[in-house]
Amino acid sequence: MNPLIGMLASQLGGPVMQQISQQIGADEGTTQSAVGMALPMLLSAMGNQAATPEGADAIHQATQEQDGSILDNVMGFVGNAGAGGIGSALLSQVIGGDTPNAIADTISQNTGIDRGAATQLLTILTPLVMGAVGKSSQEQGGLDSNGIAQMLGAVGGGNDLLGMATKAIDADGDGNIVEDIGNVIGKMF
Repeated sequence: MNPLIGMLASQLGGPVMQQISQQIGADEGTTQSAVGMALPMLLSAMGNQAATPEGADAIHQATQEQDGSILDNVMGFVGNAGAGGIGSALLSQVIGGDTPNAIADTISQNTGIDRGAATQLLTILTPLVMGAVGKSSQEQGGLDSNGIAQMLGAVGGGNDLLGMATKAIDADGDGNIVEDIGNVIGKMF
């Protein structure tokens, strides 16, 4: 398992998952499935974004603001009604374009939650993902933009497991794995 996903998974169990379920209006099992889909897609999209110098700089800047302290009180963050505003801003900053919509559509189509709930889930998870990236960066001595890009598997020859998975999943070679993941998950269900 990717260390970032492992770090987040350890934070998102039990009462936190129940709170997320309440926030998005879905049952806990469906929410857990949606979170399980969303985390790797968010990290992969960030890795694709970090493949460009501008994208890597944007993610690096976001990690300066999201240093990992958000993971010290995940329940408090998830319970905060205003958390979506932070998440929307971060989602635009670190992924941008139509990718968040594509991720939300994929989650919606494969879990049965509506697109609005999937979008809300992304706004809840994005600050937590950035917190994990920021915390991991600090644990590695404060990575610069290139270090962040390497951690996300966007550069460095794909040494990161997530980077290798991204390359393996990108069936059509266009650098955008969201539709490819959606196709794979669609076949599974």
